[in-house]
Amino acid sequence: MCLLISIIFAGLAYTFFDDGNMQGFYINISISLFFILLMIRNIIKTKKDRNSK
Repeated sequence: MCLLISIIFAGLAYTFFDDGNMQGFYINISISLFFILLMIRNIIKTKKDRNSK
């Protein structure tokens, strides 16, 4: 789910960048990177849980 949300916001960020709206670009790229970081954190946490068993 985080991957889909981050792709959508990255697409919106690209659209804003193409239109020259830098404020919208920065907001959407920040949200996209936030969800990518959440996804990476979840992958690392799940990997550690599986290795500890």
